[in-house]
Parts: sequence; C-alpha cells; structure tokens
Amino acid sequence: MNADHRDWVTPPYHRHGLHHVEQMVRCALVPRGDGPTREFGLAEQPLEWSTLTLPWGEGTEISGEEFLTRTRTDALLVMRGEQILFERYVNEFTPETRHIVMSISKSFCGMLAGCLVEEGLVDLASPTSKYVPELAGGSFGGAAVQQLLDMTAAPHYDMAYLNPEAEVHAGDRAAGWRPRRPGDVVGTRQFLAGLHGAGAHGAGFQYCSGTTDVLAWVLERAAGLDYRELMTRYIWSRIGAEADAFITVDEFGTPYACAGMGMRLRDLARFGRLVLDHGHRDGQAVIPASWIERTRSGGQFNTGEEPDAARHGTYKNQWWVPGDDHGSFYGVGIFGQYLWLDPVSDVLVAKFSAEDAPVADDSREIQALSAIVPQET
Repeated sequence: MNADHRDWVTPPYHRHGLHHVEQMVRCALVPRGDGPTREFGLAEQPLEWSTLTLPWGEGTEISGEEFLTRTRTDALLVMRGEQILFERYVNEFTPETRHIVMSISKSFCGMLAGCLVEEGLVDLASPTSKYVPELAGGSFGGAAVQQLLDMTAAPHYDMAYLNPEAEVHAGDRAAGWRPRRPGDVVGTRQFLAGLHGAGAHGAGFQYCSGTTDVLAWVLERAAGLDYRELMTRYIWSRIGAEADAFITVDEFGTPYACAGMGMRLRDLARFGRLVLDHGHRDGQAVIPASWIERTRSGGQFNTGEEPDAARHGTYKNQWWVPGDDHGSFYGVGIFGQYLWLDPVSDVLVAKFSAEDAPVADDSREIQALSAIVPQET
C-alpha cells in the first residue's frame, strides 16, 4: 500500500510515507560535509534481545520482540559508549534508508540555538519581535527567546493531532504536508505571522510545534543565514555523519524546523553520541557543554499532562527531561520516533517507528526505553 502526497502522514499510509518523505513533499538536503565518518564498534557482549523483557505499564512486562511489534518499529539501535549493543531493521527498512524524525527535529533546533547563544548572536531574554519584527503584535511577538526554547510561550494554538480543525493541521497544510483547503495560508512563516492571540507567556508549559518554527526564524535572523545552512555548519557537518540529512521545505524554501528533518538511523545515533559526549568530538567543542548541562537540568513546569511525556518530567531547550536519577533526556516525534540519552549509564537508544496513533496515551514506551540496557553496578 503506497502513500502519496495527500496522505503520507496519515495512518495506515504513514508506514510507507515516513521513510519515503523525499518522494512525497519538497525537501532540501542538509549536507554531511567532507569530513571523515564517525565509526562505531560492535560490542563484544551484545544485548541478548531474544531474552529481554521490558516493563509495560503497572506490573506488566513484555518481551523485546513484542515491544518491537507493538510499537511498529522500523529500526532500532542501542549503544553504550562507542559500542553498538543491538541494531535491527524491519521489513523493507535498511541501514541506508532515511526516515523522518518528526519532533526530534525540535531537539536539533534546541542544540543549534545553544551554539548561537554561545557565540553571542542570540540573547535569551530578548523578545522574539526583536529578531522578527513581523511577529510583533501576533501570538509570539512578546515571548522571550528562552520561552520559545522551553515551550512556555502561550500562543492560541491547538496541538490536537486528531482534530483536523486544529492549528497543528493548518500549520502542516501551510508547510505543504497536507492537502490545502480554500483560503489556507501558503507558507510556514506566513502562517505564523498571521496567528493572533496569546495567553501569559512564561506562566506554564504549552507544547506547540509552531513555537519551534518561530525559534528557527529567530536563529536565522540572528545569524543572518538560512536555517538549513546553520544546521549544516554548526551541527550536521560536524557529527561525522555517513550521509546527508534532509529537511522538508515549503514553496518558499522555508524548512519545517519543528518536524521535517530526516536521516539514517546511525546518523541519528551520531548526533545523540555527540550530545552525550558533552558536545565534544575528537577534542573539539561542537555544542557548548554548559548548554547541554542546562538542558539536562530540566525546566520549570511539569509536563505530565502531555501525551507521551514522563509522569514527573519537564521540558528544557526543546528536549524532554523525565526527572529520573540518571539525568536522562530525550527527543520524541509522533508515530514513535525516539532518541533516548542516559548520561550516567552512557546509553543511547535511537528508534524509528510507524506507530498506529500519532501520540501514545501514556508513558509506557518511555519506561521501556529506559530499561532496555540493565544498569551497570
């Protein structure tokens, strides 16, 4: 069953569409650069997946194979340090296949922001409208940059994925992800600039995809470079990727920063490895270690009411922070995309999926991911 541009992000067609995005919508490459590929080794004692059991709700366990089946896994990679403990590709998926990571794209944006803050190009306390005057008077103009990063801006923006009338769907249509309706705005930034009405910025947590696209707009204006060029220069060309990434773009070439990045599984792991290594690679600082530390420390507001969030979690710099005793943090995208990082155990889990629903109704998958690798004593 093949998806086309009309339904590639809609179940059940998404099972094909999520790793054929470049055939569905406009995309632009994020080049890997000409540096050497960062190589990983294979663990001498790999993870015994066939005997693995994982927690799945209160007092319930499932096998590793059942976990892969229930979560509609396309590919999964588990690492400790530089060693791959487990790697699996399912059905037509291969190590060379690029898969969209959905809202893990937000976590890339958050780390890019840290690079520009370190260079003094972005002031976290400044209002968004300082960088993007077109947003003055709209939903986002009065929000500070840090409030964008922490999802504490308060635009009038409905994120109900199952409601076709919600702003999240209108944003998808503006970006070219879904068929447009008569009167729809064309273009991501035209859509964002047309949003009006907001609550009290900084008063609470409000997860909103449009907030990340506003953040990307701020970063562009602050640095004077296209977002895709920024991502290439500061992040993607420096992680030792084996292949180019991509990002979806609208008719004006504006990247969909909130959800549009796609890449190979091992390259997602390379990004995660860089973050776990305090932003350093081969002795060179790529992402400021202090920014990663602040991200790990978590945000101000509890995110437990958000689907697919940890019960006692927070949100900081476009990353989810579950508040466990390992200082873990993670990126997550709809339909089951995950990048789980455990700094204490030095464990990374990268996962591509095509789950049945856009978001889970509880935190069972997060609980399972955190338990894949037994803690060392």
